[in-house]
Amino acid sequence: MNENKTKFIQFLIEQNILKFGDFTLKSGAKSPFFINLGDISSGYALDFIGRSMADLIKSRSLKPDILFGPPYKGITLVTATATAMYNADKSDVAICYNRKEIKSHGEGGLFVGKIPGKKDSIIMVDDVLSTGGAKLEALDLLKKELGVTVDAIIVSVDRRTKNQFDELRGQNVYSIISLLDIAQFLQSRDLTKAKQIYDFYEA
Repeated sequence: MNENKTKFIQFLIEQNILKFGDFTLKSGAKSPFFINLGDISSGYALDFIGRSMADLIKSRSLKPDILFGPPYKGITLVTATATAMYNADKSDVAICYNRKEIKSHGEGGLFVGKIPGKKDSIIMVDDVLSTGGAKLEALDLLKKELGVTVDAIIVSVDRRTKNQFDELRGQNVYSIISLLDIAQFLQSRDLTKAKQIYDFYEA
């Protein structure tokens, strides 16, 4: 495992983002662990996650015009990532996110930020990838409302299991780490937790 992955997993543990226990996922499935980037609440943590996402974009040679973040965690992540990209090399990338409900007063509308056009290179930024259902909803919304598609989806953690049906087949999906990366990291630190993740991945 490379150093960047190790540092990112350490960050998840230190910030209590990676938790172990008895959890029910949005899909209804049971999980012995949970990854909640909604717990990011400090300048340090925002800076770290933003730089990590920006590094992932750079490592994949992606050149986005707009970063799109599905509500709600995606909003924080696109903001942190765009800021990190600018601080790194003055790449001035726009951001956009959608509201859960259409605003009927003021400027109105469903989208906030730079509205994507068909010539824009768009990257979706979100927290974790489980079933892909939420990402699919966002893709459908962009297509239906704006007639645009995304070039890639980036997430912090790909927590899909070994035999899970891939709803995002055909999409370019990149993550900082996967479940197997976490299990490998824990192998020499906590065998019980490492086995829980391995078993969940294989199930």
